[in-house]
Amino acid sequence: PEITSLQNEPESIVKMYGPECLVPGTYAANCLLARKISEKGVRFVQLYHQGWDSHGNLPNELMGQWKDVDRASAALVKDLKQRGLLDETLVIWGGEFGRTNYCQGALTKDNYGRDHHPRCFTIWMAGGGVKGGTLYGATDEVGHKAAENRVHVNDLHATILHLLGMDHTRLTYRFNGRDFRLTDVAGNVVKDIVA
Repeated sequence: PEITSLQNEPESIVKMYGPECLVPGTYAANCLLARKISEKGVRFVQLYHQGWDSHGNLPNELMGQWKDVDRASAALVKDLKQRGLLDETLVIWGGEFGRTNYCQGALTKDNYGRDHHPRCFTIWMAGGGVKGGTLYGATDEVGHKAAENRVHVNDLHATILHLLGMDHTRLTYRFNGRDFRLTDVAGNVVKDIVA
């Protein structure tokens, strides 16, 4: 399907996404394009934003990342909702994995970092059958590891597949005498986040 120019968007949409949405290649422009191609019936859209693998200079690095993604990501969800597309569109926002809650490298007021951390990982999801306003899970008191309502990656994948209308257990195939599937031979749908 043909996608019209970003320049043809009404001022209210440009204001919602931010002026960067008119600059091809920016995250805001990609969010706006994601809405436009979803509106045209494209069933899967994946957006990337580079630069999240910051191990140092976090006070400066993260401010730039947040500026790029916060407004545009919120605008995408709001825009999908106002067009009646959010109920049928699953939005998943996450990074590569969690970050340590302690410093990596030198610790100064103006410069510090954090390392990769598999024990705490946060994502957010909207639309597509997700129960809105639900907070699920928590870390321990120092943010070192998941402590409440822990979700294994197999459970996350089972839940995403469920929200997409697929039973992950029916995707099993046998190879060399072993059962395989996208959720390995595990995974349970996290029913508390499903509407």
